[in-house]
Amino acid sequence: MHQQNKGFTLIEILIVITILGIMSLLIGFSYLTLLTHTNVDSANQNVYSMIKEAQDDALDNLAGFSQYGIEFQTNQITLFPGNNYSSTNSANDTYYFPPEVTLYNLTPSENNPIIFNSVNGQLTNSGVSFDIGNSSYFILMNINNNGAVY
Repeated sequence: MHQQNKGFTLIEILIVITILGIMSLLIGFSYLTLLTHTNVDSANQNVYSMIKEAQDDALDNLAGFSQYGIEFQTNQITLFPGNNYSSTNSANDTYYFPPEVTLYNLTPSENNPIIFNSVNGQLTNSGVSFDIGNSSYFILMNINNNGAVY
């Protein structure tokens, strides 16, 4: 009489573990990519909102200031009242980028910060362009002399 084994062989178990490991790696990598894209997109929306807020505040002469500006730094941007940036001004509104998001390729780099005036919401200096993101995913943002953001 021949006896049948009712179980799994070591090879079958190792194959299943290997397949589960590969699937876990793929899911983990996809999640990290999605998280990075989400953080870059969110940072881009926050930068856009702060730029438009500076322009609107200048047009409204909010708090008696006829100009508002944005100071660009690698890991943050700051909305400030007036035509001169001071890091110690308590009226500043700063947005810090998530750790995997940076601002780079600011052009022109010497045109930092940008200032909006109250007469027409246009820049008092020339426009800028920059990338926001990281080496795997980034968004190019431009602000022209008229204050249009695209």
